[in-house]
Amino acid sequence: MVDRVALILNVFDEPGKHLRLDQIAGRTGLPRSSVHRILKQLHSAGLLQHRPDGYALAASPLPVTRMVDHSQLRSVASSTLSRLHADTGLVVHLGVLFGGDVVYLDKVAGRNSAVVPTRVAGHTPAHASALGKTMLAQLPAEEVDAVLGPRLTRSTRSTIGDLETLHRELARIRSRHGLAYDNEELAIGLTSVAAPLRSADGEVAGLSLTGAVPLHRLQRTAPFVIRAARHISQQLGAGRDATSAAPSQAQATDNLLSRVLRTLTSDAWV
Repeated sequence: MVDRVALILNVFDEPGKHLRLDQIAGRTGLPRSSVHRILKQLHSAGLLQHRPDGYALAASPLPVTRMVDHSQLRSVASSTLSRLHADTGLVVHLGVLFGGDVVYLDKVAGRNSAVVPTRVAGHTPAHASALGKTMLAQLPAEEVDAVLGPRLTRSTRSTIGDLETLHRELARIRSRHGLAYDNEELAIGLTSVAAPLRSADGEVAGLSLTGAVPLHRLQRTAPFVIRAARHISQQLGAGRDATSAAPSQAQATDNLLSRVLRTLTSDAWV
């Protein structure tokens, strides 16, 4: 699904370009019915505009060149996301920034899918979640101001509502090497922990755990979230020159950490 979304978005390769449904289907080679369904979802998510002369990218402070194909990132991260979900029972997200929003590339939720109101290709305000804040913290302050604008909308009473407070929060996140939290900032009853990662071409992305659990439980999982994000980054580029013995050693370490993590999340630990 994400591969098809990226394929469709990438046909809008010029600012202000408008394309009709049949043109998009012809350029992507996808079935017309599938293209129509995805276009409706992208329009609902606010990523596309629908006018009488066709579809166009929604207005964004980011240049159109930032719309890239994230299929490799999603493919590489898939097994790590599934493992984190299996170990914690929490909802795992993979996301990127698009303007002032988080766009979700993947979501592993299991039975908890309905509890967390997010979906693949959907978007939420970046300043209102741990996933968004961990990525905003990787940007210069002036770029944060440019993409968010002077007014921050509140999703809940706990959402950060002004840039001054947000910049203080981003400074704390940087001091924790990118580790970010939110406590009912995106939705009442939900907490989240997130860490940043970078794709092979330098694009900033993020990984998060979310659930209807106390924040202190998520704080216990923070080292594993950071390690998972670094592992994905290495697979995308930094770790390609690793020795042949590294994969088996990493797998053995992952097995041990997995056991520890499952013990922590069951609260049966000392």
